[in-house]
Amino acid sequence: MNKVRGFRTMVGMTQEEMAKELGVSINTYRTYEDNPEKMSVEIANKFIGIINKTDNTITMNDIFSK
Repeated sequence: MNKVRGFRTMVGMTQEEMAKELGVSINTYRTYEDNPEKMSVEIANKFIGIINKTDNTITMNDIFSK
């Protein structure tokens, strides 16, 4: 499982829910799960904010490091 998908499932969200929170289409969000490097800095920051609302603390490095 890749990191983006792992963080999303960790907070109990579906792809559809995360796409809506990020303000992107489901197809665009699926692209982010398959290729996190396709996320803009703005979207990555939104993603981090959504994940961190649930008492988690992730950073850009957590998403993009190999």
